[in-house]
Amino acid sequence: MSHKKIAIALPMEEKLLNPLHQWGSRFDWSHVREVHIIHVVKKNVTPLEFGLIEMPDETTYQAMIPALEMHLRDEAQKIIPKEYRGEVYFHLNRDFSPDEEMIDILKKTNVSLVVVSTRGKHGFSGLFHSSFTDQMVKFAPCDVYVVRPEVGI
Repeated sequence: MSHKKIAIALPMEEKLLNPLHQWGSRFDWSHVREVHIIHVVKKNVTPLEFGLIEMPDETTYQAMIPALEMHLRDEAQKIIPKEYRGEVYFHLNRDFSPDEEMIDILKKTNVSLVVVSTRGKHGFSGLFHSSFTDQMVKFAPCDVYVVRPEVGI
């Protein structure tokens, strides 16, 4: 199947980025017209004695944006070949549920493929862990391509 619009769910962890770099070097980009690089920062709420604390809070998140945007652009250059002539869009959001936010972005952008990297947990260690990748496979409104971790990770 030829995918004209694709999305790449960009993680922050190096061990998840390296397999995406390798995938990008092998992928046939000739038919792709749009690439959406997406990262959703997980928002956490922690109850404390004096109330709830949100991390990162809005001020901290705003301060993080320039570094995060630079990271997305740097990683996009490592994944997408220099010869690629299509459009590249960057999406940086913050949400309590990154997987649900990602699915909303996928619906809005109308991509036909999302590429995600997995930690590769299976067996007992993966039994009780509902991963981002699992959620994409189950609920994404498009095809999902899962990039596996490097051997030995």
